[in-house]
Amino acid sequence: MSKLVLNMPCNTFTLETIMCCVFGLKAFDVAVYFEILKCKPAKINEIAESLNRERSTIQRSAQSLMNAGLILRKQINIKEGGYYYKYEAIPFLDVKEKIKKTMNDWSRDVCKWVDEIDENDANELINNLI
Repeated sequence: MSKLVLNMPCNTFTLETIMCCVFGLKAFDVAVYFEILKCKPAKINEIAESLNRERSTIQRSAQSLMNAGLILRKQINIKEGGYYYKYEAIPFLDVKEKIKKTMNDWSRDVCKWVDEIDENDANELINNLI
């Protein structure tokens, strides 16, 4: 790949799109994060009911959110046997810090990438455009 190509995952900046970009989420996953944040620890069924979605849809989003480090899953043991899970969102202040760190790292990497572009690279681009 040419040094003059930089994939930009986002071009519209809202909190939702930035969270999607930074954490590799879908827009609905972000909605699920905020619903869990609002509800405090909640079961998948409770979240599904609140958002009027299927349980399996919420489970997929919860998995993406756990992979991104935005929610935690806690096992609750039932006295009579068995267990269930409750999901808890990490505090939004922590999410903001993760976003800022990721954006700062990205900015540093882009600046480094731009510094490495030289005249030969620019000429290569011109030749490819013609």
